[in-house]
Amino acid sequence: MDNKIIITAAVTGSVHIPTMSDYLPITPDEIVEDAVKAHEAGAAIAHIHVRNPENGLPVSDPDLFMEVHQKIKARCNIILLPTTGGGMNQTTEEKLIPIKKLQPEMCSFDPAPFNFGIFQIAGRFKEYKYDWEPEYLELCKNVTFRPTFKDDEIYGKTFLEIDTKPEIEIYELGHVSYVSWLLEENLLKPPVHLQFVFGPMVGWMTPSVKHLVLIYDEAKEVLGKDNFTWSVAAGGRFQIPITTTAMAMGAQNVRVGLEDSIYAGKGIMAKASADQVNMIKRIAKEMSLEPATSDEARQILGLKGLDKVNF
Repeated sequence: MDNKIIITAAVTGSVHIPTMSDYLPITPDEIVEDAVKAHEAGAAIAHIHVRNPENGLPVSDPDLFMEVHQKIKARCNIILLPTTGGGMNQTTEEKLIPIKKLQPEMCSFDPAPFNFGIFQIAGRFKEYKYDWEPEYLELCKNVTFRPTFKDDEIYGKTFLEIDTKPEIEIYELGHVSYVSWLLEENLLKPPVHLQFVFGPMVGWMTPSVKHLVLIYDEAKEVLGKDNFTWSVAAGGRFQIPITTTAMAMGAQNVRVGLEDSIYAGKGIMAKASADQVNMIKRIAKEMSLEPATSDEARQILGLKGLDKVNF
């Protein structure tokens, strides 16, 4: 598996608003179609958020999650990785409702406080498609994602109970210590899977080779190089350069998709997450790397298998 790279497609997310792109998947069927096309292009994992199908507002409706997961599973065997990010004001218990229902192979996990500085986007537009969009962008000025240590215990116990492997989102250097603590408390099973997440939003790590090397070295020192696999996600124009750097450094996994960038090259709007999957796949092949299939990714990451999910 040394020449394999796992490609994740994050297909809609909760950062971009419909005003920014006509191609952003909104309805369940649009999200399903984007994920399936990404899989056909070479993605082994799809990271799933859902939105209000009427207006594109990011939501955490368990029924929408179930519909999307069931429809994707009916069409392909891609690994589905739903978010536990939920809404900005949701409790931990509310965020875990879809995960407990789905019992997926993987899910995202934000163990440490971080800010979600998307308010700068608001100044780019004079008109919006939907009334909720400007208020949503400004809301993050007053809200911090602030899981407590007690919240982390709840998350960790839940993931162990349903045998779902968390993808642990790391937004800054100090977040690695949260992973170390959770391992000490036996709330995570090694090897853990880390995803280093880079801006360009206010409050996130500045996308740079220097910072990627720094946080990777920190993880090796604190956790031990054999105790984790790792992925990288980077926003906007940094998506391809930072994920390419990660592949050169030996990452097992890289993430692209419309959640992180709405472009497929300078000034070229991506019409689907598959456009970016194809971009990173071409670069990978020039580096003698082949996209891992979903089943190969299951083997690399030690997942329970699609037959053990609840959707």
